[in-house]
Amino acid sequence: MVDKIDYSQTQLIYSVFQNAVESGASDIHFDPTRDKFLVCFRIDGVLYTIDTFNKEIQNEIVSQIKVLAQLDSIETRSPQDGHFEWAFAGRTYNLRVSTFPTIYGEAAVLRILNREDNLMPLETLGFTAPQLEILSNLIHQPQGIILMTGPSGSGKTTLLYSILRALKKPENNIVTVEDPVELQMENIRQMQINEGIGLTFAKAMKAILRQDPDIVMVGEIRDADTIQMAMQAALSGRLVLSTFHTFSTPALIIRLLEMGIPTSVVAHTLVGVVAVRLARKICPSCKGKGCESCRNSGYAGRTGVFEVLPFDEQVKSHILEGKSPSLLPKLFHEKGIESLEEVALKKILEGITTTEEIARVLGFVSPPTSSKKSET
Repeated sequence: MVDKIDYSQTQLIYSVFQNAVESGASDIHFDPTRDKFLVCFRIDGVLYTIDTFNKEIQNEIVSQIKVLAQLDSIETRSPQDGHFEWAFAGRTYNLRVSTFPTIYGEAAVLRILNREDNLMPLETLGFTAPQLEILSNLIHQPQGIILMTGPSGSGKTTLLYSILRALKKPENNIVTVEDPVELQMENIRQMQINEGIGLTFAKAMKAILRQDPDIVMVGEIRDADTIQMAMQAALSGRLVLSTFHTFSTPALIIRLLEMGIPTSVVAHTLVGVVAVRLARKICPSCKGKGCESCRNSGYAGRTGVFEVLPFDEQVKSHILEGKSPSLLPKLFHEKGIESLEEVALKKILEGITTTEEIARVLGFVSPPTSSKKSET
C-alpha cells in the first residue's frame, strides 16, 4: 500500500520550511509536549521556539513528513532516518529527517542542507591570514592524514567540503565515504555508508584503496577499524581528510593511542589537526543591542574560530619519544601557532563577537581589555 500525501498538511509543513529557510535556520524541530506541539528553529546554533501547533494535528504532521522522506508512516515505535529534496526560490534544499518516539508522541528533526551555503571558499570561513597559509600547506601535502576536531555542530563537515572545493582539480581523483552524503559534488566519487547491508566505514575504505585515489575524505572516524584503514591509506601515499570527535589535540592523540594505533604510526601519518568552533557574530543592524532582524538576540550569522596545528618534525619527535600529549599546547605556543583562545580573543577585540558568546562556545575565556557588547 502506497502512503498518500495530505496536501493541506503538506502545505502547512512547506510554510514552516519556507519560514525556516528565510530565517536562516539550520534545523527544524517538531517537538511534542504534554499539551502542545512546538515548532523550533536552530538559528546560528541556538534553538528558538517559533510556533505552537494544535496537539491534535501532531500525528498527521509527523506522518506527512515521513511520507515526504519515504519512511514507514505506520511505524511509530522506532526511530527512523531519511531525506527528501525541496525546491524554493530557485534553490534545491536537501532535508535530512530523523524521527524519534517520545512519551508524548513522535518528534521529528529536519536538517536543512543547501549546496550553495556549504560549498564556501576557505577564505570566508573565519581563518586568520597565518592560519590560511598553514592550512593551504597542509592540504597540499602529497600524503598523510589531517583531522578536524570539535563537538557536534561546530562546522567540521562544512570545513571538509570547503577543503574538497579547494582541492577539486582534474588531476586529483577524490573519493569520499560518508554517512550521509550531505552535499553532492561534481567530479568527486562519493559513497554512502549503509550499515544495514554491512557497508561500514572500514569496509568502504578497503574498496576505496582499490579506486586509485589521490585524496580520500572519510566523513567521520567512529572506531579503531576506520582509523586503522585511514592511516593505512595515508601510509600508502594518499592524503586523507576526516573528522574526529574530541575537544583538543592532546585528547585526540590520547584517543588514537587508546584505539591501539602505534605511536610510530600516529607520528608518521598525522600531518595536521584543525580544531573547529562556531561563534555568533554581533548583529550589524543593532551592534549587539537586539533588534527585530536578529530576533532580539544581538547576533546575526556565525564565524569560525579555528586552531590550525601543523605536525612538523619536532612535533612528531615529541610523540615518538612518548612525551605527554598535554605538553603539546606549550610546544605549539612556542612555535607561535595561534590557539583557539587567542583567535577568539582577537575576534572579540575586533568587534566581531562578544566575550559572552565565546564563553558559551569555548566554555571559558580570559576577558580582553574591552568587549563590543559591553560598550553597547
